[in-house]
Amino acid sequence: MTLLAVAALALIGITLAALVWALILPKTQADLRVREIDVYGYGVQPAVAEKAPPLTARAVAQRLGDLLGDRTGTEGDSKIKREILAAGLYNLTPRALVGYQAIAAAAGACYGLLTNIIPGVPGPFVDTIFFAGIAWLLPITYVKRTGRIRLGAIDRALPDVIDLVVVSVEAGQGFAQAMDTAASRTPGALGEELRLTLQEQRFGLPMDRALENLNVRAETPNMRTFVRAVVQGERLGVSIGQIMRTVSKEMRMRRRQSAEERAQKTTVKILFPLVFFILPSFFIVLLAPALLGLGDLIG
Repeated sequence: MTLLAVAALALIGITLAALVWALILPKTQADLRVREIDVYGYGVQPAVAEKAPPLTARAVAQRLGDLLGDRTGTEGDSKIKREILAAGLYNLTPRALVGYQAIAAAAGACYGLLTNIIPGVPGPFVDTIFFAGIAWLLPITYVKRTGRIRLGAIDRALPDVIDLVVVSVEAGQGFAQAMDTAASRTPGALGEELRLTLQEQRFGLPMDRALENLNVRAETPNMRTFVRAVVQGERLGVSIGQIMRTVSKEMRMRRRQSAEERAQKTTVKILFPLVFFILPSFFIVLLAPALLGLGDLIG
């Protein structure tokens, strides 16, 4: 028991030490560079001391994530970044998300150390590992779930936006102006993505590149079809209105097929609660009085 408690305390101590190292290491490296510059005879004028920025949870997570990323590599950064973009968390970086995971794991380890709630397992060591692992998965699970819900909402709302674009183009507006009109009338995640795309286009990015960035941020089947059709139509000189009508019809057919597929899966999904919850209760209500009466007759 004592050995397990010491091991758990050592694990938490290592985590806290890594956190402190992540906070102190950048300042230490900066001081070392300044001393190396002084050796070569360069100096700077004394500046007025500025107020240090507040130490927020995001800053701590960013520094801790940078430390862990430098130690473990950056192979998963692109995949995590795609999940973050899908969730619409543009102020969050992949390294900061890893930092949040480390902080959550440390909190879970502390909770497992202080409580021993897993029955049949003596000592806090197993509880510490269990809660640390669960807490480590919570931030990335939240990001993935948020992204999945957000992409689903974008995919469902896109056909209606295309109809607005078609009406605006046929009324005499250009494609960019029609997109602006549709974005101003579209609430939710899709409206935010369209406004961000138009903002990139106003900053000088070509429309096809801005649409490709939109496809990267909100990669859904309908969005891929929409972006591909617009880009090819502009390159080939085809009428945007006719292309949008065809794309909208295809998307609505796909949405109807998806609804029919979900409806057909309902009978399979309802089978398990029917067998394990509804039918046993039904049999208890019907057969229990008869069995009790039969027991009285036999007795």
